[in-house]
Amino acid sequence: MSSMVELKHLQQLNAQVTSDIEKLNEHYPEIQKSYLQLQDDVLEDGYVSRKDKELILVGINAARRYEKGMIHHTKRAIDSGATIHELVETLTPCILSRGIPAWLEGIKAIDYAQDYLGEKDVNLEHPGEVSDISTIQEALDYFKTEANGQKPNWVSLLQSEAEHVLLHYGQLRSSILKDGYLERKMKEFTLIGINVAEQYEEGVRLHVNAAKKLGATPEELAEVALTATLTAGIPAWFEISEYL
Repeated sequence: MSSMVELKHLQQLNAQVTSDIEKLNEHYPEIQKSYLQLQDDVLEDGYVSRKDKELILVGINAARRYEKGMIHHTKRAIDSGATIHELVETLTPCILSRGIPAWLEGIKAIDYAQDYLGEKDVNLEHPGEVSDISTIQEALDYFKTEANGQKPNWVSLLQSEAEHVLLHYGQLRSSILKDGYLERKMKEFTLIGINVAEQYEEGVRLHVNAAKKLGATPEELAEVALTATLTAGIPAWFEISEYL
């Protein structure tokens, strides 16, 4: 848990977002009005719920290490009904996409949420955290299944040059992406959001395909990308359009 000084800082960050938006009104009132309307339209319940859209924005901002936006959407996600366990399972997939710095950023969101809810001793054990992979062959089978029966070139290279890394990465990936407090499809939505926000084409392709295998519809994918535009701008939409 963060210190009281750090928690006060996180609380101030959330208040700062409101102040920033109000300052926009001072200079460009019509633009502020349009922005707030856009935000309301994008985040309303649709094919993806408002709660899940707010969680996706928490994940995107953790991956981009944008603390202010992450804390703002953490509060909004909780106000929309998200639990701390769901918040944690939104943040752990960020490790797969942007490494441990995304998790270190995400810890601040968890600390803020626990303080905001008054739940400082939540048991964060997760039902989907244990991997089924214990051997190299099981790791290879896992990655082939993920790639529709084909062994990706990067997997072949890891197998020949760093077999132990392949095993441990398979264990990490399979445990994080299991159904838990959040379904895997929602975790893929967060990863799609991160990759469209950062315009990483290969990441978008991989996670869109994974989401489609889990039943994701074009309407859901469109709403995920629209959600990302709120923090990353219109280029995030361009990254998803070819998959619709």
